Amino acid sequence: MDFPDSNRHLAGVLLAVTLIGSIGWATPFVLWSDAGDSGYTVEQVYVRADDRITTATLYLPDGNERVPGVVFGAGSGTAPALYTNYGTALAMNGFAVLIAGQTRELEADRPIHWEIRRERSVLFERATRDYTNWVSYLGSHSRVEEGRLVLAGHSGGANSAYRVAYEQPDVDGVVAIAGRFPPARAEPFPTNLLLATGSEDSLVPPSTLTNVSVELTGTAVHPGERTGAFENGTATRVVVAEGATHLSESDNPRLVHATTDWALRSVGKSPPSNLGVRVRSIGSVLYQFLFGLVGVLTGTALTKQVVASQFDEQWRRETTVSFVWLAGFATVLHTTLSQRVYHLGPAPTQLTKYVLLATLLLVVGVALDRTASLTSWSNTSVGSSLFDLAFLFVPAGMFVVVSTQFVTFQLVTTIVLSSVALAVLTVFLGELAVLNVQRRSRWAAIGTAVLWVVPAIVPPYL
Repeated sequence: MDFPDSNRHLAGVLLAVTLIGSIGWATPFVLWSDAGDSGYTVEQVYVRADDRITTATLYLPDGNERVPGVVFGAGSGTAPALYTNYGTALAMNGFAVLIAGQTRELEADRPIHWEIRRERSVLFERATRDYTNWVSYLGSHSRVEEGRLVLAGHSGGANSAYRVAYEQPDVDGVVAIAGRFPPARAEPFPTNLLLATGSEDSLVPPSTLTNVSVELTGTAVHPGERTGAFENGTATRVVVAEGATHLSESDNPRLVHATTDWALRSVGKSPPSNLGVRVRSIGSVLYQFLFGLVGVLTGTALTKQVVASQFDEQWRRETTVSFVWLAGFATVLHTTLSQRVYHLGPAPTQLTKYVLLATLLLVVGVALDRTASLTSWSNTSVGSSLFDLAFLFVPAGMFVVVSTQFVTFQLVTTIVLSSVALAVLTVFLGELAVLNVQRRSRWAAIGTAVLWVVPAIVPPYL
């Protein structure tokens, strides 16, 4: 392909940066090729019971045979994607795993007004009921062996696992990571118990777990110690991950391996000498995402350089540039943040949300386009930018308000998350404008990205 002499240097720079970004994004797939990205399937699911709905991720080992199950409760306010390392490790070692996230209450399939409950006992009661519903969901799955179940969780999820274990007589074991509020029960804990935390966890320091072991088993178990036996369901152990904080416990290798080992022993299996698990940190995923974004930015600009010399028709140039950007953005997002931090992808079961947002994007987009066509200042850089921002933020803002129904807590949380996503899209919208992609073409591309990302951020009601 031939570039004008004045553009060859720029094309070379764009190509070099695109390659650097692409290599930075792709390298983890090579380095972590044995990290467990095969041998199991992953599905985003919703668990509905008692007029409540939970967003969850289901991991199933390949094959058709029935396997033991693990229910893992995420920490309060976090997403199942944060615990991907646990789901991966357990699924690779033969478990069906349900990692459950936020649960919200429904009334006639609509969210009730947000309720702030200050009494800890009420919070524990509701959380325990939710966890019990998760156990029923996984226990009734066709791939899960009857009576072979391990309960696990982090922080708030661990507090619920303690309580449900007393109510489920067929539970084989419990893994409680940073669970500091055990129930007050007279009888000893009914099954094998792994207590774990990080050495730098200020909320649940190691000494707290020793106290928890006394409350639950009547015996003080110190970090590194193990008492009892798996055969009669009395095994108890305390594990401390050196250097881990409350937040980093979600991707700590020591805790992931200890959880997998304990689950296997609890269901009567001997753990292999090598569990075949490598743990990826959240930080590495963020770096991968940033490298990918850089590659998409420069790759889009490079595409514009290429198609300008290949296509005479403007619509073909703009369509190609928009498609390359959208495909690159969706690929990078889906393979990084959406997989490991927060699921940001289409949810077919929530069709109404997508219809609503698509309608808002279309109506607002048409209105803004007609207004821009009637105003001369819309052709200036400032005017064009204002119309671009209006198209990006107005439909998304209306969608967030309607979806959260002005419930303060949900509204604030969703606005923060949506603003971060829209800020990233603003960068790309600006790039498409600088590349002289016409308004309707760039709005179509950005609107598709908004439709891809934003509905995943709001509560799963509509």
